[in-house]
Amino acid sequence: MRRIIVLPSLVLLLVSPQAAETQSVPEQKACSDRAPALKSALEDIHQRQRNIGLSALVVHRGVTVSSVSLGHSDLDHRVPVTPDTRFGIASITKAFTGLALLKLHEAGRVNLNIPIQKYVPDFPAKPAGQISLRLLASHLAGIRHWREERTPALYARHFENVNEILPLFKDDTLIAKPGTAENYSSYGYNLIGAAVQSASGVKFQDYVRREIIDRLGLRNTGFDDVRRVQHGRAKRYSYFHPWTFVVDSNAVYRVPDWDYTHNMAGGNMYATVGDLVRLGRAVQRPGFLSRESFNRLYTRVRVDTVSASMTFGFFVSPPNAPHRRASIGGSNAGLQSGLHVYPEEDLIIAVLSNTWGIGARSGEMTGTLLERLAAICMGWPEPPPVR
Repeated sequence: MRRIIVLPSLVLLLVSPQAAETQSVPEQKACSDRAPALKSALEDIHQRQRNIGLSALVVHRGVTVSSVSLGHSDLDHRVPVTPDTRFGIASITKAFTGLALLKLHEAGRVNLNIPIQKYVPDFPAKPAGQISLRLLASHLAGIRHWREERTPALYARHFENVNEILPLFKDDTLIAKPGTAENYSSYGYNLIGAAVQSASGVKFQDYVRREIIDRLGLRNTGFDDVRRVQHGRAKRYSYFHPWTFVVDSNAVYRVPDWDYTHNMAGGNMYATVGDLVRLGRAVQRPGFLSRESFNRLYTRVRVDTVSASMTFGFFVSPPNAPHRRASIGGSNAGLQSGLHVYPEEDLIIAVLSNTWGIGARSGEMTGTLLERLAAICMGWPEPPPVR
């Protein structure tokens, strides 16, 4: 029998409700006949990981070929997951930050190649080398990721402004000379957030709302504020203890409503699968982005012998890949998220869960699962299973 362990909450979490809409057009040879197989793949991972809730949406050629809602958004009150359930999206937040940077570049407000101190003078120059927005966006700047600072004290602290995050890392020594190695860094994306705020002249969150969220019509997307009551928001669960990461297959923890504003520009947003698909449309073809920005997003940054896999908030396939793809996924205690966009195939896949399930730390749900769904839809060879 599964028992629920409720961890002490540090703060109250929340958001207001709004219904999501999925636009569809008449079917044009979409992979609608694969809907049963798509649902089966989603049910399989949901059951194997013993997740509490899952929401998924597959849109091919403008047609919704699979919309799947499994389990519960709130286990205690038996609230079912629906397509309108809002989930935390963790590092998919970086896609919003990357697009905000591209829009500022289109407007001539930022130079991607000059020292970051032009926009964030409080960030010290580093002896190891010059840091630019282009290097930051590609995780080539040498800035570290999280260490031991993610404690209950940090999760209980609320950051109103992205500049307040800088003291957590700005005086640290770089872990690599800029441009010499790819090192994934949420702190690097928060530094981009500070530059977006400086160059735009408005608060980072306000710029993202105005230029990305509102313009794309993402009515169920926003920045988490755990101090407010949230409606339609999935509670978070985990089979891993949130601090020790020890797994207990017989107990599921109710993850506290922690404050993630210390990762404002790298992992503090929520969305529905419908809104993630709308976000995917923005990078499916030029339109929202200029053709120059679109091409820039899909072109890996190369410095000497180093080629970065992420460009502007999305991981992009290498030039020799069989299928061009932009993707981003995320996870933290109590959530998993994934978004894959295939421009040539006109295919977008979004998956969200409110659980760190059994085996979740393998990254299957945030990556391989979406590759499998794409393969099922398109008739491609499926990736090997992750067990």
